[in-house]
Amino acid sequence: MQDYNSEKRKAYSQNFVKNPALIRYIIDFIPLPPNSLILDLGAGEGIITKELIAREYRVQAIELDPDLYSKLQDNFGDKATIINQDIRKIEYPSESFAIISNPPFAIFSELIKGLYTANNSPESALIFGQKEAIERVIGATEPSIISIILNSLYNCEVVYNFEKTDFSPAPSVSVQLLRLEQIPTPIWEVKQDYIKFITYAFGQQKSNLMKNLEPIFTYEQWKRLSKTHQFHIKSRPQDLSITQWKGLFRYFYETVDEKKKKLI
Repeated sequence: MQDYNSEKRKAYSQNFVKNPALIRYIIDFIPLPPNSLILDLGAGEGIITKELIAREYRVQAIELDPDLYSKLQDNFGDKATIINQDIRKIEYPSESFAIISNPPFAIFSELIKGLYTANNSPESALIFGQKEAIERVIGATEPSIISIILNSLYNCEVVYNFEKTDFSPAPSVSVQLLRLEQIPTPIWEVKQDYIKFITYAFGQQKSNLMKNLEPIFTYEQWKRLSKTHQFHIKSRPQDLSITQWKGLFRYFYETVDEKKKKLI
């Protein structure tokens, strides 16, 4: 088992849903045929795992807490794969799979980032999260590296607003359910290059995007790109839409020479 002391237990504490009927309702948001592979990340006491097994899914339940892991093993070890590991460090399956996760709220953003940077990302996901954190990762407040990449790969939708009384212990924050569904896009084939490109474009932190990408695009190229994709020549990274980002990346990937590509 993983090293997991009382301080880690406190840091990774979770708010568990109490009502099995609510879990059954939630699972319906990603209808999948029996025998589909679903990962229950941060499985806790197994309320989600139990319902997934009842629907004849193949289940991997991942839990870091050694006591909860032992209970999961005792209760479901003959019907599901139970794994004692940090959900931020798991290696996702190579086959098609989905995720349902009620993680510790403190690691929500890190979990989302790991989801899209993995070699094989889930086809769909349902993830519990603090309302403010969900708004950040889907760009409801202001676009960011995470929100641009996530929205380029997935349809992102808040599908449920929880009551605080749905959980034990009751959280002090508003909790929502985020649904992710893969978008059919060529970006999946070059995902790691796209992630590097977006990260570089945001990370230079100059006065505008043209200056951020000055080592990559000439002024004439940038002027032509801004006209083609209809954004202001001095736009900030936050100003571009997903469609504009994809167009910018396509030009970078197909046209820019290899020496400049290595800069990112």
